[in-house]
Amino acid sequence: MSEEPADWIEYEKKQFKLVLGRLTRLITGTLDSHLMRHPDDEWAQLASAQLTGVRANLAQLSK
Repeated sequence: MSEEPADWIEYEKKQFKLVLGRLTRLITGTLDSHLMRHPDDEWAQLASAQLTGVRANLAQLSK
C-alpha cells in the first residue's frame, strides 16, 4: 500500500462503491420483490428501512 493517504482514500471509496452495488442489487432484486408481494410484512419493511439508510451512507462514502 502506498504511503499517500489520498491513495488509501481512493481505494476505500472503491471498496464502498463495490459494497453499495451489491447492497443495491439485494434491495432491488430481492427485497423489493418481497415487499411487492407482501407489502405489510413487518420484517421486510424493517429490512428495507435499515438497508435504505445503509445504502445512503455507502453512497456518501463512495463519493
